Amino acid sequence: MVKRMGRSLKASEGGIEQALTALTGKGWRREDLKEQVGVSRSTVMNFFSGKPIDSSNFVNICQVLGLDWQEIARSPEQPPNNSADPDNIDRLVQKVRLSRRDQIQYQCGTLRLLDISRPIALTDIFTEVNVLEQINSQQWQDISELVKGFNPELNNFDRLGLGRVRQARVSGLDAVSRYGKLMVLGKPGSGKTTFLQYVAIQCNEGEFEPNRVPIFIKLKEFSEDASEEDKFNLLSYIIKQFNSCEIEPEITNNLLFEGKTLILLDGLDEVAEEDSDKVVREIRKLAQDYHKNYFVITCRIAASNYQFQKFTDVEVADFNSEQVESFAEKWFVAVARNNHSEGKALAHQFIDKLLRPENQSIRELAVTPILLNLTCLVFQVKADFPFNRARLYEQGLNILLRRWDEARGICRDEVYHSLTLARKKQLLSQLAAITFEQGDYFFEQSKIQRLIADYLHTLPNAKTDPNEMQLDSEAVLKSIQAQHGLLVERAWGIYSFSHLTFQEYFTAKQIVDSSESQAWEKLSSHISKKQWQEIFLLTSGMLPNADYLLQLMKQSIDQMLAKDEKLQRFLMWVNEKSISVDVPYKPMAVRAFYFALDFALYRLLYRTLDSVLDPDLYRAFELTFNCALDPAFDPALNPALDYSLVRVLDPILIHASKSELTTGRGLNLNRALDRALNLSFQPELRGALQQLKEQLPDPGIKDEEFYRWWKADGLVWTEQLKIVMIKHRNISHNWQFSYQHKELLRQYYDANNLLVDCLDRAYNVCPSLRKEIEETLFLPIAEIKKRAIAKG
Repeated sequence: MVKRMGRSLKASEGGIEQALTALTGKGWRREDLKEQVGVSRSTVMNFFSGKPIDSSNFVNICQVLGLDWQEIARSPEQPPNNSADPDNIDRLVQKVRLSRRDQIQYQCGTLRLLDISRPIALTDIFTEVNVLEQINSQQWQDISELVKGFNPELNNFDRLGLGRVRQARVSGLDAVSRYGKLMVLGKPGSGKTTFLQYVAIQCNEGEFEPNRVPIFIKLKEFSEDASEEDKFNLLSYIIKQFNSCEIEPEITNNLLFEGKTLILLDGLDEVAEEDSDKVVREIRKLAQDYHKNYFVITCRIAASNYQFQKFTDVEVADFNSEQVESFAEKWFVAVARNNHSEGKALAHQFIDKLLRPENQSIRELAVTPILLNLTCLVFQVKADFPFNRARLYEQGLNILLRRWDEARGICRDEVYHSLTLARKKQLLSQLAAITFEQGDYFFEQSKIQRLIADYLHTLPNAKTDPNEMQLDSEAVLKSIQAQHGLLVERAWGIYSFSHLTFQEYFTAKQIVDSSESQAWEKLSSHISKKQWQEIFLLTSGMLPNADYLLQLMKQSIDQMLAKDEKLQRFLMWVNEKSISVDVPYKPMAVRAFYFALDFALYRLLYRTLDSVLDPDLYRAFELTFNCALDPAFDPALNPALDYSLVRVLDPILIHASKSELTTGRGLNLNRALDRALNLSFQPELRGALQQLKEQLPDPGIKDEEFYRWWKADGLVWTEQLKIVMIKHRNISHNWQFSYQHKELLRQYYDANNLLVDCLDRAYNVCPSLRKEIEETLFLPIAEIKKRAIAKG
């Protein structure tokens, strides 16, 4: 309620709730509101705590939030509270919080990160936590709805779409203030405990809920102590905590009775199974007897089998890009012990490399604190990510499968615990391989349980009763979800791997562990499929010897274009053109360059409205172009000249609409032709290009004049340029490829690049095999056979 107190106003509970809703609706934090209104942090905190503030500030805050201050200030008639003098209670809160300050600081002021040898100050590493108000696993959705926007068959599909958040995020602190009784659910390592510690510290410092005393309890420790003493009494446990700070039980009871505490209960899922019912009963009793207090409980999302009356469930959201960047900046300063400028510079390198397309699978993992910490740790060593990603993924999986629980002394239930670590990985590999082969990234619970039951049936002393097997498969599924977070419930009864990266890793592991040529032959049949590229890269890097797989890949690539005469003629031209160019590069690199150059040029000239230039191809010959400027060889035969001629067409052909054909494009056209002239040392070619340049309009003409020139003479001028390019440089041919041809050529180009990447990642490749593969890349079948015969 809000009462007038001289020149002060204060908000009612209903008014505070409206203000929090308005704040969330604008996507603001309290810090943002402070900046918008131009008041101090304490003023904003007091407003949301129901404390009196200056009336003008009160009105301004309401106006900025779009609220009627009189409605927020209006108080319904309420019976007086004679249990205690409010002023005395507020003074008591401040006194008790001061007495317990050191204890809360000791409990919550630091945290331990895995593989870091020392405690880290919480405030040095904490990154704001957001929560989701709708629990994904409680939503009723079909698989068809979940797969919208997630298509691994696309050339540049969004891997992050697998777990994309489709609802608004809410600040964790605002959720605590709004609901008062909160169950915070989350995956392993999502930051639940750290968030609770942060809430305690903020309250301890009077920065959050300053009219309350924080109480932080690790439920695992409470249950262990209670079990030893055979006394499960949460109230007594709290009184004992306060008593250690010389606070009398009467005072503790008074604060609880008046609702002046913020009770933070961490790790309900970490309580031993035999004690869990007793602990839950104690929480319910305390929340019911002292309902005016604020409560926050944390628990792993899949282990939340209990519901608490009047509590609201929220789910910890994965980090967004801003949170990842914030965490990295703090990590490279506080954890890596760099000074501020060095740490910030390294963090910027980290983010820059994380955002590169080739690191998308790593970026997909680095959205929870536990795996982001690992990613930073690995990057710290060489200021780069490892080229062979399999080891990084293996470390991440070991953390989730074993080390995270071990580090905190937690033992889980026996159904899944009876599987050794090796068998856990074997089971997950089988699940991943079967679902990935079938193209299933989301699967119904009944299906995944059947697959688990099939695996359990192969184990020694396996149960044979179908009903028992059904129960065990369900228990194993829930355990994988709760203990390790490797399988997650995306909607009610619909599961997926937590990250596509893990599904790919386990699929590759299944292929490697099978050690059967049939598995490698089956893999090679997927060489043209975009969604299988990461499987190839991981498998080649994990195999002790990848020679046979690399041979199979090369054979499959060659067969992609083998039966099409037109495409074979194109490859013959690529080979002939590359032979005619005297450059100090490997022949396969020159062939790849001209393949991309002429194919990309064709796509520029004859592109349809719904097709775009492949950015990977563009970057490929951009890089080659820059390298080709090396003066070590004759510029007359330089690929840079051919590329420059292609770029002459670029300003016009990509931007042919009136709105896009500006004088800026005309200037670019002139500059591109000038560059080609500078690289042309053949008199006849220079003369032809000079004549074409003289036909161009003045670079400084107005937009309308340039457009009129293009409509009248642009197409004729372009055809003349193409004739010059074919005559003098043997490029820019009209191959008349169909849509199917273009798709095959793109797949063929991508597959060759993939093979080269696999060659680089593979261990112990036979030198003669490596040489043979490199020498025959981008060659027509006839030339490959000819070389094989000559080799004998």
